[in-house]
Amino acid sequence: MRPLRFVGRGLWIALLLVVHALVWWLGWLALVVAFRGKAARQAWFGKRLAALLIGLGATFVKVGQIMSTRPDLFPPHVIAALTRLQDDVGAFAWRHVERAFVADFGKRPDELFTRFDRTPVASASVAQVHKALLPDGTEVAVKVRRPGLPALVAFDLTVMRAIAWLIALIPSARLLAPVESVDEFGRSIRAQIDLTIEAANNARFARNFASDPEVAFPTLYPALCSAQILTMGFVEGSKVLDAPRTGADPTRLAKIGFRTLLQMVFADGFVHADLHPGNILVDRTGTVVLLDLGLTAELDEHARRAFAQYFAGWASGDGKTMARLMAELSPKARVRDWAAYEADVVAFVAKYYGKALGEVQVSTVALDMMNILRRHRVRVNPVYTMCNVAIAVTEGIGKQLDPTLDLMQQALPFFATIRQAGRL
Repeated sequence: MRPLRFVGRGLWIALLLVVHALVWWLGWLALVVAFRGKAARQAWFGKRLAALLIGLGATFVKVGQIMSTRPDLFPPHVIAALTRLQDDVGAFAWRHVERAFVADFGKRPDELFTRFDRTPVASASVAQVHKALLPDGTEVAVKVRRPGLPALVAFDLTVMRAIAWLIALIPSARLLAPVESVDEFGRSIRAQIDLTIEAANNARFARNFASDPEVAFPTLYPALCSAQILTMGFVEGSKVLDAPRTGADPTRLAKIGFRTLLQMVFADGFVHADLHPGNILVDRTGTVVLLDLGLTAELDEHARRAFAQYFAGWASGDGKTMARLMAELSPKARVRDWAAYEADVVAFVAKYYGKALGEVQVSTVALDMMNILRRHRVRVNPVYTMCNVAIAVTEGIGKQLDPTLDLMQQALPFFATIRQAGRL
């Protein structure tokens, strides 16, 4: 980043922090004067935090989205506000698309494609997507990274780390491990802006699911993939929650989605960590296609086995096993009152065990568990939290597709299979 832009960006961040802090304080004061309750003040804080992140730009929006997957670190009112963060932004100029192609491939888009639509079909904070046609007539989607993004992200993460260091000076805030958390978020963001990582993730998922005819990933064209550009087959289809309107069987889709997640977490140890409904399409043949593969969570063999035991305990209603595993897997667990902690987890499991999806609010279930962990100072390894959130999101989608389906009962045969294979 050029020195002038560096200084300008720093001043802009400082100005926004001051302005949004002032707006939050005035709003909080108004709520107090109006005798509004704690819930209203918490909702106001969440709303202002989300507005601040949007104002600060792409890096901060991405961090906010990743923060929304960490209910073990942040309270429900913050998670609720950040979950609604969207990163839809305006398209960047065509000249930047051409520069990216010339820099990475030595040729302009019109020299590599028979047709390349200059108007993008989608535009977000990291990249925009164009439709194009290969010389052999294949229709493709070309993802092009925003210009100057690596330098901007590097600077913004430096600022975040400095703020996190200041927050860590407050004793009550140290449990959140703010510096370590920013470092974790930074690794996730860097993975999302390097499109070679998304390409590698795509290829790995395709290998893992090669034997499953009902699950697919976009076809890659490696010769036209780089750090700035990702070329893949264009997928015609409906978003998973819209697919039943086109005749797809919703119960079948719910089962495929949950089976896919089980394989990712407990068989492969490689998980799509951004499984919201917009990233799941159903094509004309009824195949479920997963998109946007930049953000993933990976479990080594020990972690995968331990998490499988944890989830098997959940599926069978064994709260004591869940309590023990979560404490063992916490990098900084200091449970002061083990009996109270275990009793809370057992009561939590008993509260929800055996209920069909239509009888529970999945987001409430996830937040209830994370509240127990925060209360007893159990900070779970982030990879497990990301997997938990992916499971909760998949359950939420399943609930909307078929609220009568008990996905926990669907999981038991899967665990029996991998146990017989010696993987649990």
